[in-house]
Amino acid sequence: MDRATEVERSDRLTVADLLVQIRRWPKTFLATLVLSMAAVLAYAFLSTPVYRGVVKLMPRENDSPGGALQSVLGQFGGLASMAGLSMGSVNEQEALELLRSRNLFTLFANEQNLMPILFQSSWDASAHRWRTGLKHVPTMDDAWLRFDGIRRVSEDNKTQLITLEVTWRDRQLAAGWANELARLANEELRQRALRETAASIASYQEQLARTDTVELRQSISKLMEVQFNRSAMAKSRLDYALTVIDPAFVSDPKHFVAPRRFLLLLISGPLGLFLAACAVLIAEFVSRTYSEVQRMR
Repeated sequence: MDRATEVERSDRLTVADLLVQIRRWPKTFLATLVLSMAAVLAYAFLSTPVYRGVVKLMPRENDSPGGALQSVLGQFGGLASMAGLSMGSVNEQEALELLRSRNLFTLFANEQNLMPILFQSSWDASAHRWRTGLKHVPTMDDAWLRFDGIRRVSEDNKTQLITLEVTWRDRQLAAGWANELARLANEELRQRALRETAASIASYQEQLARTDTVELRQSISKLMEVQFNRSAMAKSRLDYALTVIDPAFVSDPKHFVAPRRFLLLLISGPLGLFLAACAVLIAEFVSRTYSEVQRMR
């Protein structure tokens, strides 16, 4: 066996070597093990529980039963395009992106006065203002970045089911925010539809007044009927674009999503052993380094 191989093997740490070092530093090992496990358990049982509000949504069909309106749109859509008129529609992707959008968040944050809640430690509740001496006063940009980790929107491509989740330390707010976001998204899409139909009807009326062709007038009248029907649906349906299949309910106090106490209990032992072994290795390294420095003197 050559000298290089011997040096290489001497640098390897075996289990036997580690046990020898643990026997040399028993107090360091035990102290680190106990403190590590105590820290994990303290976090598991003393940290504020986090709850989740979940809303299940399904994109609503925009047309009347049987697809009558879709048939009309297919028949006269070309005419409307040539006339420069907007048919207006709400699709699944639009609704999905709106739920994720900053625009909806801004509306929601202003409605719910969200800033003092998201940055509670920086807010003086008695004076109703930000605490004095702050290096950085929270802004809407900060709130958006933080809320993006609180709110989660996902979609099942097979069923088209949309899941809106809000995770927060207050279980009532978690459920309330999830339901309110769904309501606000529907209201925003509904108001968009009403604005679009009003603009379309006004354009059709203008086109109708400028044409004398009987067939063209009939076609425009039919398109106006489509928009009147769409406007009526938007006015009568609060859940215009997204049907709430399952609203968010307030969780029981014991049904929190974090901290995951059972998992933390499982990993506290192995994590404590790992950190204790690292502490022993560090102590051994520092001791050897100090000894070598002393010898060099």
